Amino acid sequence: MALPRIPDLTMGNFQVLIDGLEPMSMTSVTGIGFEVAVLEDAEARGGNGRAPHRSPGVNKNSTVTVSTMELEKAAQLGIWRNKIEEGTIERKHVSIIMLDATSLPVLAFDLEAAWPSAISVGSVPVGGEGWIQVDVTLAHEGITRTRL
Repeated sequence: MALPRIPDLTMGNFQVLIDGLEPMSMTSVTGIGFEVAVLEDAEARGGNGRAPHRSPGVNKNSTVTVSTMELEKAAQLGIWRNKIEEGTIERKHVSIIMLDATSLPVLAFDLEAAWPSAISVGSVPVGGEGWIQVDVTLAHEGITRTRL
């Protein structure tokens, strides 16, 4: 029995929802990942340190970078970032949704208590032609995979 064909994933097809901001289309999302530190205790097994016992330690939260070419949307992120320079950290819930070629959701993640730690202009067109890409790095308190 043949299975139905799943539409191809496309590069640069992400929807990002941030509390209090308009929905945004992103061309790139990097840094989504999960990691737990590994603790080694050589004495827990009594093997004279030859066979350490390994246990899960602290969760490590990597920063997530989102990129857009929509300058109006990037301006919203810039205003959010400017508040941090003024001493006000607004932590927001962020949902990142990966879409397939038909714009149907394929994978989703939520960032808890996120805030923009950096903004940079990824590329400026030479001679005035091309696209400007704005990269925003988000620090956060935790990431979870969301069921669609």
